Amino acid sequence: MEDAPKTNIVSFILRFVQEQPEADAEPLTYRGAIRHIQSDEELVFKCWDEAEDFIQQYVPINQIDYF
Repeated sequence: MEDAPKTNIVSFILRFVQEQPEADAEPLTYRGAIRHIQSDEELVFKCWDEAEDFIQQYVPINQIDYF
């Protein structure tokens, strides 16, 4: 009998906040926060690369083969 593959579930909550510009000519800016549910660790980020680096601590996203 073959062993079933082990399932590993990793969960995150993402929040994005849109900063309201003080003048109409200013561009919209965003910031975000990502929380790893299992460890309750959270990171506030201003660019998506920071969020990806945080996720990489828990999920080897650079090593995943997609269909």
